[in-house]
Amino acid sequence: MSKILRIVLIVLLAISAFLTILFYAGGEDISGQPVFTNIFILWAYVLTGIAVGFTVIFPVFQMITNPKNAKKGLLGIVALAVVVAIAYGFSSSEVLGIKNPELVQYDVPSTLKYAGMMINSIYVLALLAIVSMLYTEVAKIFK
Repeated sequence: MSKILRIVLIVLLAISAFLTILFYAGGEDISGQPVFTNIFILWAYVLTGIAVGFTVIFPVFQMITNPKNAKKGLLGIVALAVVVAIAYGFSSSEVLGIKNPELVQYDVPSTLKYAGMMINSIYVLALLAIVSMLYTEVAKIFK
């Protein structure tokens, strides 16, 4: 299995290297864009799809084979959902009254509520990360 995986990874790397060379050395069309841009972007989509697929499949497989550790993983997901729900509750959907015609499309209550939720989530998660780092270092001192 390890040899097959190694071969697949080498093939993916070779295709990526070949497409990168085509992208940079393939010339430009009339508008000045590289000729192989679409192929390069499609390959990036393929690689992203493969990565997302494995990112979803392997944790599910791990949960099935080791249900005891699945509880810990699900607890983390539930904690993240609670943080996002609290951040959503604290975010505002008040319209800003933007006058700039390029930005007025973003002055929508649902968009503002979502943006506020994301910003508040980042604040809370950053604070939790800092507190956990401090706790770890202080706990080391007293051991």
